[in-house]
Amino acid sequence: MNLRPIIVLLGCCSAFALAQQKEIIAYYPSWKHPSGAALLPPERIPYDHLNILNYAFFFPRPDGSIAGRDSTGDALLLEPAATGTKLAALAHRSGVKVLLSVGGWEDSYNFPAVAADPKLRSRFVHSCIQHITEFGFDGIDIDWEYPGEKTHNGTAADGPNFTLLLQALRDSLDALGVHSARHYLLSAALPGDSAHSSALQMRTIAGMLDFLNIMTYDFYGPWDPLANHNAPLYAGIGGDSARSLSGAFRLYQKIYRLPAWKINLGVPFYGHTYASCTAINTSHAGSDTVHFAPQGAFYAEIAAKMKHLTGYWDEAAQVPYLVSTDWNMLVSYDDERSVAAKARYVLDCGARGLIIWELTGDLMPDGTHPLLDALYRTFHDTR
Repeated sequence: MNLRPIIVLLGCCSAFALAQQKEIIAYYPSWKHPSGAALLPPERIPYDHLNILNYAFFFPRPDGSIAGRDSTGDALLLEPAATGTKLAALAHRSGVKVLLSVGGWEDSYNFPAVAADPKLRSRFVHSCIQHITEFGFDGIDIDWEYPGEKTHNGTAADGPNFTLLLQALRDSLDALGVHSARHYLLSAALPGDSAHSSALQMRTIAGMLDFLNIMTYDFYGPWDPLANHNAPLYAGIGGDSARSLSGAFRLYQKIYRLPAWKINLGVPFYGHTYASCTAINTSHAGSDTVHFAPQGAFYAEIAAKMKHLTGYWDEAAQVPYLVSTDWNMLVSYDDERSVAAKARYVLDCGARGLIIWELTGDLMPDGTHPLLDALYRTFHDTR
């Protein structure tokens, strides 16, 4: 079904907004290291299309120190700064900054206790600073998913404690910057919905952060009773306008009153699958685990099976989806057209740029990155 698009620009189009250089920030997973099944060693990263790499993930231990999620990947990808960090050195050679991202959905359960205790907060900050100086990172990205999330040991005090944690990091990064005559970046990956973001002291923490990375994906998934789009730009078939990239931008700019130039919006290089389902906004039987992994599928995996799938475009949502009647399943994902539409939205609304989860998702067998290329072309098209 094609529905007429609803274009909402929030009154933010201006010559200044359109002229701003837009950033592309990509998360780079440590566990997909060169010795593994895939994929993208530091020397093959398309640095010319990026502004920042977020190295994911380290996580907080119960004692407040941080550790890498994949020690094998860390050993292969990171080297002491004294000898030149493999990843950071290559990135810096191309003018790309590298931030250490701490947290992630699976490793956020220690944040509540660490943030609540002054001694643990101090140890956490000290450990972050140690890793910056040892490995040559340009700052820290905090990916606590999410303050107040009960399944991750969240409490009602997480919001204020998150503020305290960020303030301690900001102070220490600034002190390190004075010593080394440079500015170290601090960012945070933040939820795209009001249910989670309302726990945060948003205007206070925004003043501490260099920019905010809004996770505008996973708006719908196999956990919902009805199949719908993973990352719609606008509300689509049966969708809720708040559960969309434009709805999240409106939340942060209009409700939380944050400046557009500080907001990065998210683009997923992956999709969700639905079994026993062949139409948007209909019931399903959970993830398709026969043809794809239970947690979903990256763009390159979806593209490899495209011949078995029929493509559709939701004109209202400005995203595609795929259906297989033979397999009795549906895939919600992003393609070159939809990511370009999101990049144009960023240009039109004066947002800072886009974040990508994650960089290896659109790596094709021939070494190309079609989704990343589409984002870059849209941001740099001067016609």
